[in-house]
Amino acid sequence: MDSKKWLMVLVAIILTLALESTGFGINGKFNLATLRGLQGVGVLVENLPPEVEKEGLSRSHLQMMTESKLRMAGIKVLTKEECFKTPGEPYLYININVNIAETESDIYPYTIDVMLIQKVSLLRNPGLVTYAVTWSTGGVGSIGKPILSQLRENVEEMVDIFIKVYLSENPK
Repeated sequence: MDSKKWLMVLVAIILTLALESTGFGINGKFNLATLRGLQGVGVLVENLPPEVEKEGLSRSHLQMMTESKLRMAGIKVLTKEECFKTPGEPYLYININVNIAETESDIYPYTIDVMLIQKVSLLRNPGLVTYAVTWSTGGVGSIGKPILSQLRENVEEMVDIFIKVYLSENPK
C-alpha cells in the first residue's frame, strides 16, 4: 500500500473514532465521591505543543479560561500556595497533545485529558503519600485547521463536565 492510500486509511479511522464520540475517563461513583468536600481546586495547564502555540492557542489563555469558568460556577480557584495548604492539594490538570505532522490532508489527531489530581495515601501503608488521578475525563479526535477554536471548545466542554460533577458532589 503506498503512502497516500495508507494516509487515507488512517484519516478514515481517525474520523470514525471522532464521530463515535470517543470520550473516556474515570467518572464512577467512587471517583465522584473524591470531589466531595473540596474547598476548591488549583489549575495547571500543561505546556502546549509549539505548533499549537504557533496557531495562536496559548497555555495562558486556556489557564485563564478554565479559572474563569470555575469562578463563574462558584468553585474557588486555589493559588499555588493555597493548593499546597489545602488537604489533598487538589488541582485540575489539563493536557493537550496534537500530532501536527506534515500531511497532505491537513487533518491532525489529538488527545485532551482533564484530570483532578490529589495527594493520597495507601491503605496498606498510610505513611506512603503520593499524587494520584482521582477523577478524569478526556477524549481523542481529529481536527483540521483552524485548530484553535476546535481545541478550545473541546477543553471548555471538558471543564464544563468537571464543573457539573463538582457541583453535584458539593451542592451550594
